[in-house]
Amino acid sequence: MLEEQPVKIIGTLEKIVFKNPDSDYFIGKIRSEENHELITIVGNMIEVQPGERISITGKWVENKKYGLQFEIESFEVIIPTSTDGIEKYLGSGLIKGIGPVMAGRIVSEFGIDTLKILDLEPDRLLNVDGFAKKRLELIKKEWRKQKYIREIMIFMHSYGISNSYAVKIYNKYGNNSISILKSNPYRLIEDVSGIGFKTADKIAENLGIEKESNFRLQSGVMYLLNEITDSGNCYYPYEDIIQVSMELLNVGESKIIEAIDVLEKQKKIVIKNNGVKKVYLKNIYDAELYVCSKLMEIKDCRKVKAEGKTLFAETNSISDTEIINKINNIAFESKIELNEDQVEAVKKSVQEKILIITGSPGTGKSTILNIIIRFLEQYGKSVVIGAPTGRASKRLNEATGKDAKTIHRLLKYQPKLNRFLKNENDQIKADLIIVDEASMLDVRLFKSLLGAVSKNSKLILVGDVDQLPAVGPGNVLSDIINSKVFSVVRLETIYRQGGKSQIIYNAHRIRDGIYPVIKKSEYNDFFFIEKTVPEQVVDMILYLITERIPSKFNYDPCTDIQVIVPTNKGIVGVNNINIRIQEMLNRNKSGLVKGSNIYKLNDRVIQLKNNYEKEVYNGDIGFIKKIDFEMKEISVDYDGRLVNYDFYDLDELNLSYAISIHKSQGSEFKCVIIPILTSHYMLLQRNLLYTALTRAREVAVLIGNKKAIGMAVNKNVVEKRYTSLRDFLLEES
Repeated sequence: MLEEQPVKIIGTLEKIVFKNPDSDYFIGKIRSEENHELITIVGNMIEVQPGERISITGKWVENKKYGLQFEIESFEVIIPTSTDGIEKYLGSGLIKGIGPVMAGRIVSEFGIDTLKILDLEPDRLLNVDGFAKKRLELIKKEWRKQKYIREIMIFMHSYGISNSYAVKIYNKYGNNSISILKSNPYRLIEDVSGIGFKTADKIAENLGIEKESNFRLQSGVMYLLNEITDSGNCYYPYEDIIQVSMELLNVGESKIIEAIDVLEKQKKIVIKNNGVKKVYLKNIYDAELYVCSKLMEIKDCRKVKAEGKTLFAETNSISDTEIINKINNIAFESKIELNEDQVEAVKKSVQEKILIITGSPGTGKSTILNIIIRFLEQYGKSVVIGAPTGRASKRLNEATGKDAKTIHRLLKYQPKLNRFLKNENDQIKADLIIVDEASMLDVRLFKSLLGAVSKNSKLILVGDVDQLPAVGPGNVLSDIINSKVFSVVRLETIYRQGGKSQIIYNAHRIRDGIYPVIKKSEYNDFFFIEKTVPEQVVDMILYLITERIPSKFNYDPCTDIQVIVPTNKGIVGVNNINIRIQEMLNRNKSGLVKGSNIYKLNDRVIQLKNNYEKEVYNGDIGFIKKIDFEMKEISVDYDGRLVNYDFYDLDELNLSYAISIHKSQGSEFKCVIIPILTSHYMLLQRNLLYTALTRAREVAVLIGNKKAIGMAVNKNVVEKRYTSLRDFLLEES
């Protein structure tokens, strides 16, 4: 019989059936102390562990599919009082360093007093078999941390905020967490990944912060400018920022203008009016100005005396004829035949202080770099090479045989200090600095790099300007090329597979707005399979990965084949395809559930954002090699380097059997499969399809319908970014 009035049940949590980390929705099994029956409980509940005693207030409901359940209205965690309850509580994974086996040993030693020992005399744990001092220090720290995290969770729960952020908040603020949340909840926006303005604003509202308070309005404007910057812009039109701020903050125009004026006086933002009134974050404005001035300084510094000799005197004084003869000799020794554009690129690399080399994959950029490096090294010049990402630097290393580093490693980034050791005071010692995949450079990173580049050095930027722009703010490579201030060499001739590669041929056609050739060719590296039903597209992807491609090309499905998708959601989206491929390729039964993903041993995963402390970067791909439930860590192998992640940090990872086109930037794969349907219409555009196709080194397969390909080829709406670097360069030239 169903009861209408709230009732109370006290019992021990036996099992967690389901837990949504984003909404706190919870389904569990509790053993009632009154009649020892197992009861299904449902509702919103903060972090609880099996073995904990819980007092729940709620009501009985009848679920059509699952029968009678108890719906949670409120609850209270009661410290377990039985030895069985304590053992299950400690062994549930609550405390890093204590698994089920160790929990049993601890409870055998201390019995009913176990929790009191942990609170008051934790050093006595050394009496337990297998306890080392290192483990003791870890458990003391984790026990204190968990107790405080519970307080944060309760605090956040009272404001309807998901507890999944509690651990991140604690890791950021420590024991000051609650006081910081109360004094300035808007700090969370910048400090804690995943928390946006609306979440912080909800806390602020519950804390009694007024809707029209300057504190709230300034935080809102800064949040919007940071969001605009993160989407690639360096500024935003003044009138537009007022409009979007009014919509977000739900206040009048005068209040927003007042907040913007205060932020300008505080030097947090810069407002410029050169025909169009623009609003910049101060650090972004400074970055674009610095990049402009430093590029011009390097360009104009032709000959500088150092240690009694003129730098680059040997190469600057060589005639064109001598340079070309030298280039041809090096090419002959390397058994390489260069065309006019390639010879011109090498010649200009000798003559110019700054050079941009742009061209699609397969047009010989790596070949040119090798010739340039050999040319300058024959004159005793030192060369340093780097790229924005780990995968790009690895490819650069393979192409040149030289030690290539990520820009962060090149600049010796120190995560604990949050700064680069290489800077204007300690610059990179090199006669030539080459940066590959320069289209991926954002203005902040480029500023840091240029700070460490001596004005006496040469600088070569190499990249494909037709690819998607950088994830961060700015349009660095494009702005530099479009300013026409610096020498640019554009490579067009296709060399891959002797110029017969249909991948590159079709990539060029797509880039130029011409429909690709999808019929079978003499050189089979490009294939099109027509499917229009989403479910059939996914089934075909699975067949290609598991059977057709491995048998025809002898490729490993886990390491050689990459599915690249325009969107994350939907049947033919990254998330669904990942789950389906995982089911086929990874037969491990157990794993760690995190959100909608299950992470298993040997799963292929991708890093979703830069983590400089771990030295892994947005787009890096690795394999899970260890899942330690006792230490609550996952170990991922990135090209032979193991990186450990706490279970709470797994929002930095995602399965990567399928990845988005944006995440594929800077990478190349032996084989790429690209599903393309009209249902992807919002994301179908020329540079997206071009970028996806040029990720394929040996084989590319498009699956979908011809109309979708036509939609992408015909849509040349290049993402509009508000940047000023081109204008700054034109003003200085």
